[in-house]
Amino acid sequence: AFAFPYPVTAMGVTITRNGISTKDILFEQLFPYSPIPDEKRLFLTYGLDVVGVKSIITSPSLLESTALVFAYGIDTFFTRSSPSKQFDVLSEDFSKTQLLLTITGLVVGIWVTGPMVRRKRVNALWK
Repeated sequence: AFAFPYPVTAMGVTITRNGISTKDILFEQLFPYSPIPDEKRLFLTYGLDVVGVKSIITSPSLLESTALVFAYGIDTFFTRSSPSKQFDVLSEDFSKTQLLLTITGLVVGIWVTGPMVRRKRVNALWK
């Protein structure tokens, strides 16, 4: 059992497209009978008050790492949740130039070594 500093009125679990990502509600990392930390940045609302939530609906998005979360009641709140971080999205500092240079180098390498391999096979057949 866990203690929470104020009453919970609604609860939901994130669902991803193929179910690979972890669920967004994690109790395994807490010690038994310890209060759940009241750290606002850990909540999807980031400390915003969402009043009178009656239900929380989650839906998978096109990305496996992301679920869509909609809470409604008196207020409405919608956000994206990435419980396992965004493992299927390239970071902003990803070097596209480096990727293109690597692919170009591999294509040139295949283009150069292809005739050499064919020539070696023909020479091996003549021996």
